[in-house]
Amino acid sequence: MADNAKAELIAAPDEATRKVILKRVASSNVWREFYNLLPDSLKRKCWYCEAEEIRSDMPVDHFRPKNKVEDDRLHDGYWWLAFDWQNYRCACTFCNSRRVFDETEGGKACRFPLENPDERAFTPEDQAKLSNERPYFLDPFNPDDEKLLWFDNDGLPIAKPLATPEQQTKVGNSIEIFHLHESRIVRARNKVRLEVEKQIRKIKDNDDAQTAKAKLRRMVKDTEKLSRAAVVYLRAHRELPEVKDILNLV
Repeated sequence: MADNAKAELIAAPDEATRKVILKRVASSNVWREFYNLLPDSLKRKCWYCEAEEIRSDMPVDHFRPKNKVEDDRLHDGYWWLAFDWQNYRCACTFCNSRRVFDETEGGKACRFPLENPDERAFTPEDQAKLSNERPYFLDPFNPDDEKLLWFDNDGLPIAKPLATPEQQTKVGNSIEIFHLHESRIVRARNKVRLEVEKQIRKIKDNDDAQTAKAKLRRMVKDTEKLSRAAVVYLRAHRELPEVKDILNLV
């Protein structure tokens, strides 16, 4: 289904025809099929903010937006990637859609800033440029990106200690694009910190330490909600042998 839809899109003679194809119900079925084929372990949380139920439903986001690019007014969107599964990310509504509140605003919508905008791909023929693009925000497909994200003791997102200016900008863009500073998810991260501290006290006091270690191991698993926050807060106690073991520190 996806291959046929992509072929039809590539063959479309103009932008108007492409937009008609993208608006079809059948096109949505392609994205829904991708989500349904994912193992449950990958559908338990948003790939951007790691929220589970606290921030609503879980649509499929086009990492490179398919209709337009707000960061480049001349760009018609990465329409040729609309049916490419490598361009899909599972995202909660808060990360995927623009929201404005009294204290914060954010949501990806059609944002796609690049660190090297001169290398932006505009057509299917720009494969070399596409490969050279450096997204100026965090990508859950990049295992190194999540290591740039840190949190303060209130649950607010920040760049990792000793981050370079470029890395700080990348994290700052991500906080705004994915609305990572929204109050509910900040409070949820703070609860993670308190739970980590609770289990650490049990380990130090030898109060059912094995159960405490098992709890912490679950919290830092990639499939668990807010696992990055759990890792960050647990690293504050990395002098403990038990924590080194949990985080696989050497």
